[in-house]
Amino acid sequence: MATSSEGQDTGYPAPPGQFPTGYPAAAPLPNILDRIISIVAVIAVVGGFFFFIIWFNIGSFTFPEFRVESAAVSPLNATSSELTATWNFTLLATNPSRKVTVFFDSPAASLIYNEGFPLTMNGVPDFVVPKSNQTRVNIKLAMVGEYVGDQVARGIADGKDRGTVRFTVGVTAQVRFEPQMYQRRGLSLLVFCDRVEFTGFAQNNGTGTLTGESSPCKVKYDD
Repeated sequence: MATSSEGQDTGYPAPPGQFPTGYPAAAPLPNILDRIISIVAVIAVVGGFFFFIIWFNIGSFTFPEFRVESAAVSPLNATSSELTATWNFTLLATNPSRKVTVFFDSPAASLIYNEGFPLTMNGVPDFVVPKSNQTRVNIKLAMVGEYVGDQVARGIADGKDRGTVRFTVGVTAQVRFEPQMYQRRGLSLLVFCDRVEFTGFAQNNGTGTLTGESSPCKVKYDD
């Protein structure tokens, strides 16, 4: 009786899970790399979306603007090379942002004559400009018999005699934001309000007041 030799086909189909040789079939491995790529892609899309939202909010933020709302000097007395006067300024700070409240810490105000000669400096209380709001900043600067030199004293006296004297007021401060997502480390403010003209000295015994409405101040924010 004939028998099949070893390795010959028996004529019967191989059982499930086996190759015809009799060895078990290898189970297909999950494609781990594809899964990792999919997860990374999802994270990138979600992260990009939130980054865009934050960038859009920060990019659309507008810093507060400043303007001299009122100003007066009394008495303005320039004799020989000395100057005596007290200046009172009111700056109007306007925050157009509907998202951010701005805090100004350790502000200081300075007074300049003829856009180049510093006269005096003084500290100003900290102030806050709420979102979509305005804040008035009161500044007082004074000099009593302080030396300014013949040229400056003569220039101020001549301007007073003509009826108009022009000064510049500047403000510096450190800046903070609320909410803190807008915070930028070491941000500082420089406000420069030039061409602030005073008039009316002859009628007010040496007291001068702001002539009309001043132009917006130059504002610079530095990191």
